[in-house]
Amino acid sequence: MPSIDKVIEIQESIIQADSAFILIPAELLWIIIGIYSLMDIIKNKKTISSSGFIMRGIFFLFTLTLVVLSSIHIMKADFLMNEKQWKVDYLEPYMNGLPENKTYVQDFTQILEIHKDHNKKIKSIYFNNNVKPIWVELVLLDKNNASKTISVQTIIKKEPIEEPYLTYKSINKDISKDYTKKAYYETILHIPEEYKVLVPVK
Repeated sequence: MPSIDKVIEIQESIIQADSAFILIPAELLWIIIGIYSLMDIIKNKKTISSSGFIMRGIFFLFTLTLVVLSSIHIMKADFLMNEKQWKVDYLEPYMNGLPENKTYVQDFTQILEIHKDHNKKIKSIYFNNNVKPIWVELVLLDKNNASKTISVQTIIKKEPIEEPYLTYKSINKDISKDYTKKAYYETILHIPEEYKVLVPVK
């Protein structure tokens, strides 16, 4: 299982690769400007004043610095890895290796339409695109045995159990703007078989 730091590192290299594509034409332009600037200095070194020579030299060094920094950024980018491959090779194996959190549910209500005024809303992320989660309001017991209410996206699984409970995975560090520590992953609300819920529609 890859570490979360490795998952983040590869994700950042993909972002670098995306920005490097934009840098390539800009770098080519600065190389042309730099060559023209150097040729101008060589061609007019006898006719330009010392202050003009210094100014042209400073501009050439500025151009050279931009080209070097752009080249370093482009060389660091991993053009072989894309978002889809990153998910398969790094993100999913990392998530699959995480422990599953289990919380018993005192009560739950299916939410047919989510509003801004709902209690703490937690989005759930699934790696199977065919999964269709629904919003549910849950009453849970926290670590101090106090009741708390949250609204969470989840799929529902009926099982031969007596008490409902929630299972999910979580991360302790943001991986990207989409995969954050505020979300739950692979969330399932396990309920007794006799409970009734509405089936989500497409």
